[in-house]
Amino acid sequence: MKNIMQNRFSCRNFTSKKIAKEAIDEILDLTRLSPSSCGLEPWKFMVVSKSDDLAELGEICNNQDHVKNCSHAIIIIARNDLKGGCEFIRHQVDRKPRTPERLQKALDHFAARFDPQSDDEIMAYATNQCYMACANLVNIAQSLDVKSCIVAGFDLEKLTKFVGLDEHFKPVLVVALGYSDEKAPAKTRQSFDQVVIQK
Repeated sequence: MKNIMQNRFSCRNFTSKKIAKEAIDEILDLTRLSPSSCGLEPWKFMVVSKSDDLAELGEICNNQDHVKNCSHAIIIIARNDLKGGCEFIRHQVDRKPRTPERLQKALDHFAARFDPQSDDEIMAYATNQCYMACANLVNIAQSLDVKSCIVAGFDLEKLTKFVGLDEHFKPVLVVALGYSDEKAPAKTRQSFDQVVIQK
């Protein structure tokens, strides 16, 4: 882990080498194990690998060449369909063995939490969970010597149309993945004492 944290960087110069499907699947299979608040996992991961789609995605991402030229891009998508009685929450809660009474208690808990919230408020909650998954994704990729760049600059309306899901889903980040001959630059970070408060 120390090596990953010291050497992972935002890569913007990818080679033409494609990542094997098995490696992409491994990255995402491990990413899906990321923690999330209440264990709800309010995310989806869309894999983009065709050259035409990457070219279009690069344009949507403010014409960023490293998106156009990467091997694969992962679009991380948040969901806001988290009302108490929705099928998604029922499925997430019902994965663990529960008596009918305990299941209903859990559903009532989520209804009390999410039902008073607007779609935007729920989306903000879900977006924060996606950020945690993204951090794991890029570090998992680095462990396989796959370089990455997290992209938050894009035309949201166009990217939402590109994703093509319903109104309960919103893309929040794009992660460009690929191989590179680029060397990790020296880290420039605040010192331990500057960021750590010990009481």
